[in-house]
Amino acid sequence: MKKKIILGLTVLASFALLSACGSGEKKESSDKEKVELTVWGDADNQTVQEEAFTKINEAFSKKHPEIKINYQYSGTLDSINVALQSDSLPDLFWVQGNKSTKMEEMAKNGYLLTIEGLDYKRFSEEAIEYGTVDGKVYSSLPSFISFVTYYYNEEIFKENKLEVPKNWEEFDKLVGKLDKLGITPISLGGSGDFDRYWYIQTTAATLANDDINSIVEKGSKGNWDQIEEIFTNFQEYSKKGYFGKNFNSTDGNGAKLQFTNGQAAMIVDGTWNSKSYFESGLKVGTFNLPNKDGVKYAQSGPNNINTYAISNKTKHPKEATKYVEFLNSLEAQQIIEDATGEVPMLDDIKPRDEKVEMLGDYDEIGGNIYNKFSQVATESSKPQDLLLTSILPDLMQDKIEPSEAVQLLKEELDKK
Repeated sequence: MKKKIILGLTVLASFALLSACGSGEKKESSDKEKVELTVWGDADNQTVQEEAFTKINEAFSKKHPEIKINYQYSGTLDSINVALQSDSLPDLFWVQGNKSTKMEEMAKNGYLLTIEGLDYKRFSEEAIEYGTVDGKVYSSLPSFISFVTYYYNEEIFKENKLEVPKNWEEFDKLVGKLDKLGITPISLGGSGDFDRYWYIQTTAATLANDDINSIVEKGSKGNWDQIEEIFTNFQEYSKKGYFGKNFNSTDGNGAKLQFTNGQAAMIVDGTWNSKSYFESGLKVGTFNLPNKDGVKYAQSGPNNINTYAISNKTKHPKEATKYVEFLNSLEAQQIIEDATGEVPMLDDIKPRDEKVEMLGDYDEIGGNIYNKFSQVATESSKPQDLLLTSILPDLMQDKIEPSEAVQLLKEELDKK
């Protein structure tokens, strides 16, 4: 009787062992059956984005346990170009949308998969346009905006009983008053192409938006009066020393140091640098430049932190589209906001804190003059480069008149 019991227990133990082995084999098989997507993130901005995308990929995996995300910070403009030439693109990779012509070229040459069947009701027309080529969407859509704004020293404003300007006239008077007080009104780096351009980006969007749009439509035959006015303003402020006495030889880092050392009341810089100002030890406020009627303007500049395209050669188009769909979701976007403090483009994304809310205090989005000129550029005509490398330095050094600057840009646009 005892032997039978022992034998029975042995059989049961053997059965349990076999069951356990079978269970393990099934789990291993399940893992092998998972679809794996290789995703190239933005390598140049890994430090800023890593926390957000670690959490995004974890959240996506919970929703879609059947999909494994192999996320690599391998996406640079160079690595993507090499992958295009060698026909070795990953399943998904970050793109800059219509910020440049690269995504359009890839789409038209058949490298990208059209993204279909997704709901875009939450997104603005500008966001949809950013990911669209010839009426078809080729990337997840931008949910955040980057633009140039004004940072100001709250203590300087308070000590001198100054207020944030409510319209362009008040801004102009504020700058003049600061100069009379012996305080550099606006810290600007005049020696760098983009460093000196930031001021023009704000005034063009705020004061010359109609002209910018007319030039995109009609080229040299568009309207230029507002453009000439902002060139005149830039030249006058340069001559009066409103950007600093030695700003011609100061670069962007020097301008930032001047502001953070308390030697200038304001600095014009991108929202992408907000963290460095807010953590500088100064009490820093921000405002977006108002026009003559008091309308506050940002400039068009969708942020490509969550804009990803799908390779046309992916073996898993359905699963790749699910990843894009998740990047388009409020859940993923709020993860990005909480981790990075980017300025939301969409109303339902809750700003991380009051500083982000302050940055996002604008009424309208005006055109980005550099990007708009880039849209009408050709192989022989580069008005955006002429503006940066020749027009602006010549204006600030009083080598040309604003009317001459306009004429030079018209001639550039008319080049065959």
